[in-house]
Amino acid sequence: MKNNVKLIKTVMAGIGLTAAVVLAGCGDGGQNGETAEGTGAAKDEWRQEASAEGSDGQEGGAAAAEEMPEEAYLNGIRAEDYVKLGEYKGIELTLAGPEVTDEQMDSYIDHMLCINPDRAVIEGDTVNIDYAGTMDGVAFDGGTASGQDLQIGSGGFIAGFEDGLIGVGIGETVELNLTFPEDYYEELAGKDVVFTVTVNSITAAEPQELTDEYVQRLDIGLDTVDEYRQYVYDLLYEDAVASHELEVEDAAMAAAFEQCEFTEEPPQAMVERHVEMLMSNLASQSAAYGLTLAQMMQMMYGMDEDAYQEEFRNQAVEYAKQQIMIKAIADAEGLQVTEEEFRKDLETLAESGYGTADELMEAVDAESYKEYMLGMKVLELLRENAVVKEG
Repeated sequence: MKNNVKLIKTVMAGIGLTAAVVLAGCGDGGQNGETAEGTGAAKDEWRQEASAEGSDGQEGGAAAAEEMPEEAYLNGIRAEDYVKLGEYKGIELTLAGPEVTDEQMDSYIDHMLCINPDRAVIEGDTVNIDYAGTMDGVAFDGGTASGQDLQIGSGGFIAGFEDGLIGVGIGETVELNLTFPEDYYEELAGKDVVFTVTVNSITAAEPQELTDEYVQRLDIGLDTVDEYRQYVYDLLYEDAVASHELEVEDAAMAAAFEQCEFTEEPPQAMVERHVEMLMSNLASQSAAYGLTLAQMMQMMYGMDEDAYQEEFRNQAVEYAKQQIMIKAIADAEGLQVTEEEFRKDLETLAESGYGTADELMEAVDAESYKEYMLGMKVLELLRENAVVKEG
């Protein structure tokens, strides 16, 4: 059961965002690569995953929802008609506590010491570059890319390209006058071209020395190596705490589910809604590989259409049951999602680059999104009331 919980947590939202909204993009990471994945960040990630899970491939989630029967959603049923809750407060769990080891700290610091050394490109570095190739002043097919990683000395590009980047600093742009080899494919074989290349970042093969000067160059308000090590510990510990909280929620959710007694099967319309979400999600994944859903399921899982549709339906029943349990707990605890909370959450999504709040209001399947938000409240309640013993 525990292995299913994380999947269920992402699916239980059923958010009907359009593909355009889901793929609108996210912000980049923190300065100098320093980021912290706290509890809020982790739950934002679930929300984005749930957004992708819930994308229904139609013009908008709100429009799709209008076609759904009332009992397809939690607000169209009485949860107590379907489930008798067991114990969900005071669940005893034995889990390892959050921990940061010296090895984790050293690994993180070594990784950071490899990023953007205080020098230009040398052989063995991996550079992230943007480049545009032209022949007689005209761009040619396949000659332009952004955010491309290239190890200098790997021979991944034509002769002269990698050597031409040695000595180039971060943020600098160079023009490389090169010639394609005679045995290259016909359109470019033996042709003179110009590549305009910008070095975005450098990752060294070996870490720099950790010194006070290095720490000061990071411009994060620290001056000494000891201060930096404490800073790294705090970052990693925050992430460890967030991971531990997710683990507690997973385990508490699974334990609560196991103690439930279902007196009725979930409404067929609710099951069908989850089947459609699973189908849509996996169809999108298969399309990214240039495959049909049937081809992907056969190649990756060895399932023919009858087999995977049966599996989707079985999982959809489990998802629906978990949602009904969540609703039953919420009802028992007086938990609900207000319109103000709903609007505020969409505004937060909008701030992350998912369009405007008004656009999201039009695109989102509101009831599905509220189910997701209710699920987050119940997960928090389960975590806060779990009795966790370290083991």
